[in-house]
Amino acid sequence: SAIAKGYGVDRVAQALEAKGFDRYLVEVGGELRVRGETARGAPWRLGVEAPLEDRRAVQAIVPLTEGAMATSGDYRNYYEQDGERISHTIDPRAGAPITHRLASVSVVAADCTTADGWATALNVLGPDDGYAAATKEGLAAYFLVRAPDGGFDAKITPAFQRLLPRD
Repeated sequence: SAIAKGYGVDRVAQALEAKGFDRYLVEVGGELRVRGETARGAPWRLGVEAPLEDRRAVQAIVPLTEGAMATSGDYRNYYEQDGERISHTIDPRAGAPITHRLASVSVVAADCTTADGWATALNVLGPDDGYAAATKEGLAAYFLVRAPDGGFDAKITPAFQRLLPRD
């Protein structure tokens, strides 16, 4: 389902727009698309989830009034064999599950099908090649990479950095 949820989100958004709705948030399995502002007149606040296995927490907040965000990662769907994490995502170049340290990557795009497809592709490419591809393509991408100390290091493309609130 590399783009299935994103495509579903886009279809629901299109149906809402066809009915005249100009303010909405659609979410299917963590993939989101927004248009307009909230009822309070503020941008929608989309959360980038911290890739924790034991609880849910927000890593970053992305305010949007137009667009979509999708996340791909291995922190929900995996198994362990002989102490090694086996991802549900297959790298077609190797014909085997991905084995790099990238825990998740979130992508913001105009539509959710595009965001979902890129999130999956960047996840397969990993923290270094994925970041290089995202930067080259001008994508708004937020990578969370497992650090040796058990935490996470964020790698944020310039396009994604522009979306984040300035403190």
